[in-house]
Amino acid sequence: MNLEHCMPVLLPTLCAAALSEPLAAAAQEPPPRRRADCFFGVHFDFHAELYDRELGRNTTAPMVTAILDTLQPDYIEVDTKGHPGVSSYPTQVGNHGGSFVGDPLRVWRDVTARRGIPLYGHYSGLWDIQAMTLHPEWTRVLADGTPDAQNASVFGPYVDRVLIPQLIELAVDYRLDGIWVDGDVWRASVDYCEQSQMAFRQQTGREAVPTSPADPGWHEWREFHRQSFRRYVGRYIEQVTKAAPGFEICCNWAFSTHMPEAVCLPVGFTSGDICGLNSVDGARFESRMFASQGVPWDLMSWSFNTWNLGTLDPPESRKPAIQLMREAACVIAQGGGYQAVFSQAGPGNVRDGSVDLEKIRLFADVARFCRERQEVCFKATPVPQVAVCVSTAGTYRRWDSGGRGLFWWDRWQYGAAISILENQVPVEVVLADRLARRLDDYPLVVVSDWEFLEPAFVAVVPEYVRKGGRLLLVGSGPAAIFREVLESAAAVVVAAAPPAYSLRYYQVGLGTIALVGKPPDTTYYGTPSPELRDFTAAILAELLPEPIVRVRGSHDVDVSLLRTTKGELAVHLVNTSGPHRTAAIIGTIDPVGPLEITIRNRQKPTRVERVPGYRPIPHEYKEGTIRLTLDSVALHDIVLVE
Repeated sequence: MNLEHCMPVLLPTLCAAALSEPLAAAAQEPPPRRRADCFFGVHFDFHAELYDRELGRNTTAPMVTAILDTLQPDYIEVDTKGHPGVSSYPTQVGNHGGSFVGDPLRVWRDVTARRGIPLYGHYSGLWDIQAMTLHPEWTRVLADGTPDAQNASVFGPYVDRVLIPQLIELAVDYRLDGIWVDGDVWRASVDYCEQSQMAFRQQTGREAVPTSPADPGWHEWREFHRQSFRRYVGRYIEQVTKAAPGFEICCNWAFSTHMPEAVCLPVGFTSGDICGLNSVDGARFESRMFASQGVPWDLMSWSFNTWNLGTLDPPESRKPAIQLMREAACVIAQGGGYQAVFSQAGPGNVRDGSVDLEKIRLFADVARFCRERQEVCFKATPVPQVAVCVSTAGTYRRWDSGGRGLFWWDRWQYGAAISILENQVPVEVVLADRLARRLDDYPLVVVSDWEFLEPAFVAVVPEYVRKGGRLLLVGSGPAAIFREVLESAAAVVVAAAPPAYSLRYYQVGLGTIALVGKPPDTTYYGTPSPELRDFTAAILAELLPEPIVRVRGSHDVDVSLLRTTKGELAVHLVNTSGPHRTAAIIGTIDPVGPLEITIRNRQKPTRVERVPGYRPIPHEYKEGTIRLTLDSVALHDIVLVE
């Protein structure tokens, strides 16, 4: 069965007369930049409810103008429909409460268009409570046969009856530049509706549809749903961009560690929102994952610690500017864009879809912080040093066996990268299938705790090591996967390790494999200690004895090595000190330093500067090495070498 044929096409016919005025106005507006060229933005969420009244009363041109003047963003993302499924503008094709003063979305569009500022919508995808309430036959079905009252089925008519028509309305009638689709990746799940079961049986030949990890065909059943989700997203991208060429669509958290696979859909950009405790580690790891995917990307901070569907964010939950600056630093130090989300609740948390200008004033300081570094950071590319391997197939098999969601919130791989970052060594996070094609670029590759890896990657690793590559294997899973190459070693050396751990070095051809044995189901992340950090440091000293950059003086600094768009070498130093794993609100961050830095550089540099400010740094150059000292790093400094 062709799944695309399971869903009737019921696209609305948009009246040409209704569109003539906005399209005519567009001819007088400066063209907005593409998302790939946008570095700094701001996102507004509302999540309207049916009981909201007089939406738009306080959404005025002066309000939007004040936001633009205060923040000077490259783009704005504004709410159009949240998880309750109620639109925050008077849509003609979706659902809303009917109580509007004017059309607030037109106000946003008119003001941003006159300034040439791209306007994107926040739109909840599969999570649409109102549509499911009106049409329970559209819901996904649980294993016990009951309908899911909140989430749509990707096999049903919701995508054609609501989602696609409304996105076309936003793209064509309202002339938005794109959409940030929320509540899609992380709400996708297995669906026991009649259409899905029928399609699965026809595709696989299986009669029994599994309902638990213990049942035959469980992994196959879940992979069928992942592919069905990809077709669903691909369908709305195709239909909407056909009606509005140039409209850029992002599916929140697609192609991140929550959906760890190569970009296989024509998304305009990738993005995700970092929330909850330990947003610093989230920014550190997820930015590295996005940066390796090869498409425009950004990461978004929550500007608060807790909220109620984006509306109620009391002052005591709001993050200070310095806390957002550090999260921004973790992101822009990997070459990406940055944004933060604020609620569309007016002064006093009034639910009217407007913005309390007071709450965004602190973000102007974050904007200045980012702009001071933009020229050096934006679109810079990593210089390969250490690659941490992430397996698509291994992740999905792990989640399937544990009964997790199709696309899960899982930080179990964070530790592999963070244990290295806390030893001041640059790290990239790369999918196995991509890494297999670029293996020789990296002096050191880390494979931690995988029970399954892509065969194409496994096949090329032995030759990589024999030619001189260095490989760090952690856990019994990688040891079993690479058993044959370990057994082929010319020499094996047992090294010192902390209690309950073991360490062996295997000489294979011109290269070396380090194998760390450890207790099952333990990771460095979540229980970092000086002993384990120093254990990692000893391994790095053996496997990466001559890194391009070496930083001494503090373990609370992340080091990243990038090439700017002008070809300069940039050493990024991000201060990660303080209780960011346990404190929700961080009002002060102590500087780190002094830092002693050495940089291997074949030629004597024409200049060595400190960004921001492009201040010359006193340094020594001798025998291919630059040596310098920085007195301290407050949040994020860059040593720029030309």
